[in-house]
Amino acid sequence: MNIFLSGTQRMNRGHLASIVKIARSNNKLSREEITLLKKIKADLGISDLAFRSIIRNPDLYPINPPSNYEERIERLYALANMLHVDKESYDLSLKLLEKLAVGIGFPLKTHEEVVKVAVELARSNADLETFTVAIRKANSTKE
Repeated sequence: MNIFLSGTQRMNRGHLASIVKIARSNNKLSREEITLLKKIKADLGISDLAFRSIIRNPDLYPINPPSNYEERIERLYALANMLHVDKESYDLSLKLLEKLAVGIGFPLKTHEEVVKVAVELARSNADLETFTVAIRKANSTKE
């Protein structure tokens, strides 16, 4: 990995790598997953070369927790939508999503509820605004 990457570039690559880990939890990538990964790659401004590297070895890219709550929710939104695509390895992906939720900064006391709500919202194709409101509520349920 290039040490001259900006913090945003490292964070974006780490974010995409987290999504790839969920997608590859069944040791393969479906066409739908690749399509979504390419869309996320474009949204994050990741080059084709970096994309191929991330796909081959996502473990080289650490999780970089978002610095603010809005970014954390946006990251969870992308991760939950990736999980929704992969129906074959749902249980394994769900466990990985719970770990990633903690890794991106959701508290241990609420992460399971947050993930449960996130998955339900991804299944219903909720938009980011609806997702944000529901996640804020789920994250505050155990205070």
